[in-house]
Amino acid sequence: MTGSPAQRASGLGTAPVFKISAPYATLAISSMIATYLWISYSNPDRKGLAVIVQNAIFQISRRLQVFLQQSRRTEENDTWRPAVVCLSSSSFQRSAAFDLLRWIAHRYGFGTYIHFIEGYLSRATHADAREKLQRLVRMVDLTEGNVFVDTLVSPSFTTAISQLVQLPGISGKENNLILLEFSRDQPEGLTRIIDNYQLIAATDFDICILGSNERGCGYRSEIHVWITPNDYENVGLMIMLAYVILGHPDWRQGEIKIFAIFPAAEVAAERDHLADLIRSGRLSISEKNVEVIPQESDTDRKSIINQKSSDASLTILGFQGKALKRQKSELFEGFASIGNILFVNATKELEIVQDEESAEPPAAAKEQVGKEPVPDDAPAG
Repeated sequence: MTGSPAQRASGLGTAPVFKISAPYATLAISSMIATYLWISYSNPDRKGLAVIVQNAIFQISRRLQVFLQQSRRTEENDTWRPAVVCLSSSSFQRSAAFDLLRWIAHRYGFGTYIHFIEGYLSRATHADAREKLQRLVRMVDLTEGNVFVDTLVSPSFTTAISQLVQLPGISGKENNLILLEFSRDQPEGLTRIIDNYQLIAATDFDICILGSNERGCGYRSEIHVWITPNDYENVGLMIMLAYVILGHPDWRQGEIKIFAIFPAAEVAAERDHLADLIRSGRLSISEKNVEVIPQESDTDRKSIINQKSSDASLTILGFQGKALKRQKSELFEGFASIGNILFVNATKELEIVQDEESAEPPAAAKEQVGKEPVPDDAPAG
């Protein structure tokens, strides 16, 4: 013992001492070893501490899912987060949809990626699905994606969509957005998306259709969001998705640019409207990144978009259901100068509310606010 006699007498200057009884310590360690050996012996097919811990995590996850379902509140006034489920049969031919989903699900959203295998369920298709699932899990591991992956065997794209809209959300929150994809270089897959649009729309899901080409997203430097008189219902979701995507490290050097096309007589009013949104914090973007473009009567919107967004990494455009029904595949064509395009259709308008104290993207509540959208049967040009 150290310290002066006075310190020793008063107890000062000495470190606290913890005593452990050797017999009890030996008994505790022996009990733990015996418990582990008994569990290993009684479960010969599940050996290893890692498996035991994994099983415990499964039990915790199960209880959390049940708790979330039982305590689910009305979500009308909750902060909106993208809970996206993606369906693709081209997972190993092109990665555009998978990449987009992992960007959305990185921090702010939730993502479920389903690889579609067309055919009837059999021993062969089941084995094929399991093999492809392992490949998908490997893709998630290599990209460090925060995405849940699975496979779906179904006899047709329509039946796959029917199953997709009924999938439970992996987060305990219902899915609210469906992401579909097609190759603009091989647009055969677009037809079946158009044919099944009404089926998806009937379930009140927001719908995003990704049209990809060989250019991809390039250097991931700029996201262009285009606003037209027909897009007041879509614009909140379009801008929200742009912010969420920009939060991924792959886009650390990226920025958002907003382009608004309006008839020349409405340009001044729309410019003031966007400036008010920026000053009020509802649009967290510099005014220099917002451009209002007058459209002359003899000018086609698609030619303007091709010109302005030719160097964009990702272009986000809105579309309306009635316009899709009328124009079909023509609605997605005519953008030869642009890379990947995300077409967005929102069931409800999202009001963007900037949270100044948070580093998260702006929050959005599902509310019908703002201007009334122009009817879908208005001229598209």
